Amino acid sequence: MNQKQVSWSRRETLSLLGGFMSSLIIGGCTRTRSLAEAPLASSHEKQSSNTLRVSESLSATGLPDSIAALFQENQNPDTVFMALMSAVVDELRCDRCFLFIRDPQRQRTRITHGHSRDSRWPTMVQSDWSQEPSNLNANDPLTLSAYRSSEAHFIKDIETAPPGTLDINLERSVFRHRALVHAPIYYEGEFYGVLEPCVFETPRDWTESDRTLIYGLKQVLGTWVVRYLQQAV
Repeated sequence: MNQKQVSWSRRETLSLLGGFMSSLIIGGCTRTRSLAEAPLASSHEKQSSNTLRVSESLSATGLPDSIAALFQENQNPDTVFMALMSAVVDELRCDRCFLFIRDPQRQRTRITHGHSRDSRWPTMVQSDWSQEPSNLNANDPLTLSAYRSSEAHFIKDIETAPPGTLDINLERSVFRHRALVHAPIYYEGEFYGVLEPCVFETPRDWTESDRTLIYGLKQVLGTWVVRYLQQAV
């Protein structure tokens, strides 16, 4: 299928039609001891202590163990995000999940990671960054909402969504899903991206456990996106 580059406003950032806790730096509470008091902790002891603190922080988000483990065991954001997309699809029993990242400093956007359960449904991942448009697409309420608020939208069915919720033509022709979660990612009050799981072909009731997972990820992802951008070319 032909692909075209669209910039975010969701319509404008995608290569489409087919084709926040700072870096979880847990060692910030280092204790100093004199050699006369006690020997310095070994690197293994320090790593164990750090792992415990990360685990305690993630437990507060309510994330399931299968998801929380990704953030504990993988410290490279790119690796975390690649594994996270398929893990979210499995945990939510949905059809696709992608991660849209916004780089506010360099004013660019990109769908960096995605996973689809079936090859019929494109992951939407883009190979290159797109310049962020100076004017947002006023016809896409979900985009406008993400830039203004961190509130997540759980859409049961795009066909029956209340007027003003979304751009029905965009959802049908570009994203081609039937139900979705549009979850803005914020860090220190700044909009950094969107996590978007979805279902094709049929409506979907998003349960309390689904919502708990999304809210937990929103708490964690901001700081990881910032780390990713620090490494991005």
